[in-house]
Amino acid sequence: MIGAAKRRQKIVLSIVGLLLGLVWFFPILWMFFSSLQPNSELLIYPPRILPRVITLENFRTILFSTRGVNVGRSFLNSVFYASLVTLGVLVTATPAAYAFARMEFRGRDVIFWLIVATLILPVQMFIVPVYLLLDRLGLLNTIWSIILPPIGPAFGVFLLRQFMLTIPDELEDAAKIDGCSPLRFLVQIVVPLMRPPLVSLAILTFLGIWNDLLWPMLVITDSKLLPLQPALTRIRGEYHGTFEAGTIMAGAFVAAIPVLVIFSLASRYIVRAVSTSGISR
Repeated sequence: MIGAAKRRQKIVLSIVGLLLGLVWFFPILWMFFSSLQPNSELLIYPPRILPRVITLENFRTILFSTRGVNVGRSFLNSVFYASLVTLGVLVTATPAAYAFARMEFRGRDVIFWLIVATLILPVQMFIVPVYLLLDRLGLLNTIWSIILPPIGPAFGVFLLRQFMLTIPDELEDAAKIDGCSPLRFLVQIVVPLMRPPLVSLAILTFLGIWNDLLWPMLVITDSKLLPLQPALTRIRGEYHGTFEAGTIMAGAFVAAIPVLVIFSLASRYIVRAVSTSGISR
């Protein structure tokens, strides 16, 4: 009886999970089907989910015929910005987390929790001071105005530090006996053990920069430097008046492709890292 009850529970949970997955995926599916329909078809009421007429004209328009915005260049800009910021976050957060997790120095815990406390502050609080600082340095409307501010996030330090706390002290003691320096222990032993949190931090950082809209719109005015999200916002403004919804949906789907691919390939790393980050000594 107990075994049958557990099987029924698993079946019910699987069905609920499948239904929730379909609810989450339905807007993406609708966006994709809308991008394949002529704009005139999207004016029909009630709206059709499955397209009656399929065309790639919306994708041709969004990629090659947009008004004053080069979507292909903006796509590559976003890839460049997100990749560079991700690399910078990993390079800075890893040694910082190692210092807070494995090294002893005065005020270590106080400094760490002060850094973590910044997570409760809204990002909008930092917009004005960071903007003024970049203006003083002459970095506005440059690639550095997008790349430099997100490097060194508190969340990355917290995530990696919590994972490093799970590494046994005996492993570090054995490395010291063999003459391993702290830097060598970090690079050759700790980092290979931290694949799940490192991959998860890289994914979350990449997607955060990829989807960022407000900050690039504030600091970038040159259309050649625009990332994808502000470029699509300009396009939506251009096409909104003529109700070319299919073209807008095509642009939104182009922006969603990297997000879908990354999450489908590496979602298990995020789950493993988040489940491990709450474990500490």
